[in-house]
Amino acid sequence: MPIGFAYSPFQSIRGLSRKETAVGLTCAACHTGQLIFKEKRYVIEGGPAVTDLGQLTNALRAALAQTALSAKLPFFDGRFGRFAKRVLGTEYSDLTRVQLSKELDGILGALIDQPAGIDVTEGFTRLDALNRIGNQVFALDPKRYGNYVNLNAPVSYPHIWTSSWFDWVQYDGSIMQPLVRNAGEAMGVSAELNLTAPPKGGRFASSIPFDNLHWIEQQLAGKDLPLVAKAFTGLNAPAWPDSFPAIDKAKAAVGAQLYDKHCSGCHLPALTPDIVHGKAPDAEFWKNFGPIRWRGRDGQEKQTRESVLNVKIIKQSHIGTDPAQGDVLRNRTVDTAGSELARAGQSSPGLGLDIDVCQRKADNTLDTIHLSDHAMQLYALALGAVVQSGIDEWLRSTGTVQAEIEGDRPNCLAAGFGYKARPLNGVWATAPFLHNGSVPTIYDLLSPVAERPQVFLLGEPSFDPVRVGIVTRTVAPEGRTYDSKGYFIIDTSRPANRNTGHEFSNEKHEGVIGPALSPEERNAIIEFLKSI
Repeated sequence: MPIGFAYSPFQSIRGLSRKETAVGLTCAACHTGQLIFKEKRYVIEGGPAVTDLGQLTNALRAALAQTALSAKLPFFDGRFGRFAKRVLGTEYSDLTRVQLSKELDGILGALIDQPAGIDVTEGFTRLDALNRIGNQVFALDPKRYGNYVNLNAPVSYPHIWTSSWFDWVQYDGSIMQPLVRNAGEAMGVSAELNLTAPPKGGRFASSIPFDNLHWIEQQLAGKDLPLVAKAFTGLNAPAWPDSFPAIDKAKAAVGAQLYDKHCSGCHLPALTPDIVHGKAPDAEFWKNFGPIRWRGRDGQEKQTRESVLNVKIIKQSHIGTDPAQGDVLRNRTVDTAGSELARAGQSSPGLGLDIDVCQRKADNTLDTIHLSDHAMQLYALALGAVVQSGIDEWLRSTGTVQAEIEGDRPNCLAAGFGYKARPLNGVWATAPFLHNGSVPTIYDLLSPVAERPQVFLLGEPSFDPVRVGIVTRTVAPEGRTYDSKGYFIIDTSRPANRNTGHEFSNEKHEGVIGPALSPEERNAIIEFLKSI
């Protein structure tokens, strides 16, 4: 199988009355990057994928439809016959061929019945993950299509090295618990979720292999607590390859000083290889670790035993980058009570939410609240509640001790506080930049917005070691979404695609975070970033 795909036995497939082995996505499908330099391909473990999931699913849907049609009409050169013989093997007969055709029609019918609206095309390297997850969990799975929202906030697939130890994950710093984040993603890519069984009688049971998710997270995190070991022993950032142009150490030293002056205030002191590998136990970086503190429903103060890295969440009004992704959790609501169905004269049982979650408040305190069904429940809280309910049901049914799989981090959720400024270790390997993939190189990111490419292609991972990012191919949009070779055309004049903000300029306006940098200063910072 290609990287990012795996077989899963005994899976429910919409349109089929029995369970079958299915092919699905693994974490690596979105979190394995690649770069091409001098005709050599480099795999970046934990880096952003180049995948265009929308194109992939559309192509699969079209292939299924053509195959199904060829069972009824003499089109597509006998495609269904070849398909049937390959699938049925020794069980092929006129009867089984007809049955297979009916099953394929059932799968297609289930797909056609689902809404699939798109306002902003994702394209290569990007995915509107938050809205896709919300649509799957609250609209497609329970068939409550009033909860469906057109895709409108694509982001680059995030790189995940060292992120196990962040206090908040996601671009908008919205989720605290690693298992909640990972299980939510599993639900978003169609894990089976039981929303019809009686409460405490199988409601929220799922096909998610929670123990496997826990194992994966352990591998990513490493065996040692970073603050204790003064090192990161899990998945770490890739080193600048020896086969790339050599790093100019003198220029990098100048860049280190510029980083301290212009970047460390948000992105923290640089997470250098010496810190990662335990050679700098007294580094300033370690002072940014601490326990998570929150209040229970009884008002009692609690804190985690382990310390995590306190990343900074920067207000969108300050950073000035495109607000679309941050607006998803700030504004989106979902009907978990079934009110929309009731208005349509249909049966309207609620999802059965009845659980405590932790919420980040406006004063930045973390308080435990109780969540139940509501006609306009804030999506951020509802998703955390559904995922936690799924985890709790798995713990109950398997007899697993909660601390063994969740640790003692609370399921805290946040909405609308800004964008996370993560450490920049390995950032050189993560183009395109900004959360929505609207800037092709680090040099462009350090330049005024007026100097950044406005329209360029995504989908070709050829690496530019000077400007550091993807080789930039600019085009005229002309109303197109893809060019003649199939590459995605990202037009940064469109909402959700904007390349504004994170700007170094002597002008004073929203999104300016520092003074204008000369070309020499930009190149020096880039040289330093290559080294971490």
